[in-house]
Amino acid sequence: MNFQNMAPPDIKMPESIQQASESFGNSINDMKSSVNNSLDDFSNQATAGVGASSSFLQSNTIIAKFAFIILVIIGFLFLMNLGVIILGYFLNPSDSPFIIRGLITGQTGKTFSQDPSVGNKAKIVKLSNNERTGMEFTWSVWLFINDLGSTSKHQFIFNKGDLNFDSVTNITSVNNGPGLYIVPNTNGVATLKVIMNTANANDTKSNIEVKDIPVRKWVNVIIRLENTMLDVYINGTISGRLNLPLVPKQNYNDINVCQGGGFNGNLSDLRYFNHALSIIEINNIVYWGPNTSPSSDSVDATATGSYNYLSSVWYSNKL
Repeated sequence: MNFQNMAPPDIKMPESIQQASESFGNSINDMKSSVNNSLDDFSNQATAGVGASSSFLQSNTIIAKFAFIILVIIGFLFLMNLGVIILGYFLNPSDSPFIIRGLITGQTGKTFSQDPSVGNKAKIVKLSNNERTGMEFTWSVWLFINDLGSTSKHQFIFNKGDLNFDSVTNITSVNNGPGLYIVPNTNGVATLKVIMNTANANDTKSNIEVKDIPVRKWVNVIIRLENTMLDVYINGTISGRLNLPLVPKQNYNDINVCQGGGFNGNLSDLRYFNHALSIIEINNIVYWGPNTSPSSDSVDATATGSYNYLSSVWYSNKL
């Protein structure tokens, strides 16, 4: 048999398979075209953005220059104000400084200068200035009176003023803004006197006396001034109020503590606030009680924290 002259059979692919193959190939080509077009669009947009930014930065118009200068000025002012705030926080005196932090004896006389030139030795208080309700400040101090004694003169606790003691009363005669004294013992009852000078140098009635102060108990005394209203709080309870007849007199004198012989007892945490404390702030001071750790301002303080603390409930029934 001769197989050489036989032609190979003509095998044809079914039409359905051809159409499916062509459709799949077209889909692949369409997908490639879509991806390429997306990449080209993204590249064109990025190129346009860079060109626009570069064009704006390289522009030489008056508006561009003015906008740049404004941005520089705003940035400079922001950084300058931030620097001033930071420096003020670390360098400016506190609005509510502790004049004495901790405990000293009642005979440890101290004077705290209000002159900034003396450096760290000064404990400067900020006087009330341009308050919405008028002049205002607050003083807080803890007292432990051991014994009233038989003195016929006032016993000096502290004042912001002078040290020109009257030979008869032992009250400083020029400035008390304010001044706190123990009234002479006449009936065995401790009485505190708060003096606040006014614009009238001859005014002798601008003082408050608070009687029945307990002895051998810690007592918190707060002197609060708001406009012309002078209040005295004992252990968080208002115990005396005086509407001053004239404008209270502030002064730039030093702060004097336990001078002129002082008093028989101890003093703790004398503090100044340049605003009138709220009743919540006052009660918070009373809540934490006195600091019986020896103060760095006293080498004689040897307290161990064994003193009895007087609750504000005790004094509330005295009103």
